[in-house]
Amino acid sequence: MFGGTTRGIAPDPLGIKLFVNSVNERRSSSVLRAMNTPTQAPMQHTPGRHGRSGLRYPALIGSIAALAVLAAACGSSQSSSTTTTAAAPTGSSVPATTLKLASTTLPNVGAVLTGPTGMTLYYFTTDSSGSTSCTGQCAVVWPPLVVPTGSTPALPSGASGTLATIKRPDGTTQVTYKGHPVYYYQGDTAPGQDKGQGVAGTWFVLNTSAAAPAGNPTTTTSAGGGGGGVGF
Repeated sequence: MFGGTTRGIAPDPLGIKLFVNSVNERRSSSVLRAMNTPTQAPMQHTPGRHGRSGLRYPALIGSIAALAVLAAACGSSQSSSTTTTAAAPTGSSVPATTLKLASTTLPNVGAVLTGPTGMTLYYFTTDSSGSTSCTGQCAVVWPPLVVPTGSTPALPSGASGTLATIKRPDGTTQVTYKGHPVYYYQGDTAPGQDKGQGVAGTWFVLNTSAAAPAGNPTTTTSAGGGGGGVGF
């Protein structure tokens, strides 16, 4: 158009270099800022503190309390199981029951042996020493003086002679005086009576004095006596 050929515009090398340097500087600044900025770690949710794991604490506390109660109970049980109690006294250390007899003075017969209630006691001349021959219906009319097994008969003060016991055929324990089994009499109804004295010539009171041994019967009948019983 202007009478000549068209020429292109030549690039400016210095401008390109400046542009590149500006871009590189901006990149370097971004990298440095990124390197110098502290990195904040993302928050992590810990289930054990605020989540479902937190529900375990009450159960754990309850278990510890239960174990403490159980340990206390075991300790108490062990303590009670080792407690010893005083042993009951043995039979040898317990005194036997004592049956204390009595005596009274009756007219014509003197001092005689009586039972604990004051009823007159007798002996049977047909009895052999240390055994009884009065059983069955005889023992109904003339009840033997018996004591519980293990009991000890005792004489009243001032009485001479000895007391002992024998086993009767029925297994009961009968008292003997000077070797003779002793009996009550059914006909006597109150203390101080001796209605059995001399009955059938075989039944007599038991004198407690040494001068009149029970083995020597007396045929004297006291004013309160009178025989009339069953002699067997």
